[in-house]
Amino acid sequence: MQNESKAFKIFRKIIAVTAFLFFVVFVSGIPWGIVNIGNIVGSLLCAWLIFVFGIRSKYLALKEKFKKNLFGKIVLYGINTCFTALLCYGLIVTGLMAISCAKQPSKNATAIVLGAQVTENGPSMMLEGRMKSAVKYLQENPEAKAVLTGGQGSNEPMSEAQAMYDYIVDAGISPDRLYMEDKAVNTGENLAFSEEIIKANGLNEDKAIVTDGFHQLRADIIVKQQGISGDVGSVNADTFPLFIPTFAVREWFALPYQVIFR
Repeated sequence: MQNESKAFKIFRKIIAVTAFLFFVVFVSGIPWGIVNIGNIVGSLLCAWLIFVFGIRSKYLALKEKFKKNLFGKIVLYGINTCFTALLCYGLIVTGLMAISCAKQPSKNATAIVLGAQVTENGPSMMLEGRMKSAVKYLQENPEAKAVLTGGQGSNEPMSEAQAMYDYIVDAGISPDRLYMEDKAVNTGENLAFSEEIIKANGLNEDKAIVTDGFHQLRADIIVKQQGISGDVGSVNADTFPLFIPTFAVREWFALPYQVIFR
């Protein structure tokens, strides 16, 4: 610690403060009922960064104890290697997510609005964010049509497509611009079934995927896997900011599954 350069001290303080702020964000989702691999892994990663960079004297003391025997060395280097690899992977994937978010759709492209949960009290916050962005896009592109895609889960009072249709019509969008797809149960089916509707009705084959920014990369991968035609751009939902890190980290794990097993 005494041999640390001033630059390194500043660097580790920045890392520690940033990690602490993200830790608070990950934990803040719990009162909303959001507990998934995203905020669990995100919290653990932040806790590791805080320990290694924020309270470094304790970390170094523990490191010396662990290095005194083979088992301790394996545990120490195993944990550090896993978290370092995860952090590097996450930064790369997050950068790719940002690139997917920035893909602008062509004018009057057909919007594909991906569903999200409908509760007994109405659309979830995530679905509401997607619907608001869909309405804005349709207002800005008066010749565009939209496919509203999402089935009805066992815990949902109506299909996600129907909930979106009701909201968007109430917002002033003409019903004849909307097509409902109410069978899909995942993103792959959302896009495949929507493509069938687009072709069957002769809609513009250029597409604007309306979903949360963290979800755009996976949607983009699925579009390529399915060989969907036309230019595809992104319309990013108005996502509640506190939810973004948790669901972005969850996507870190969903993406490899999508690439390898689908």
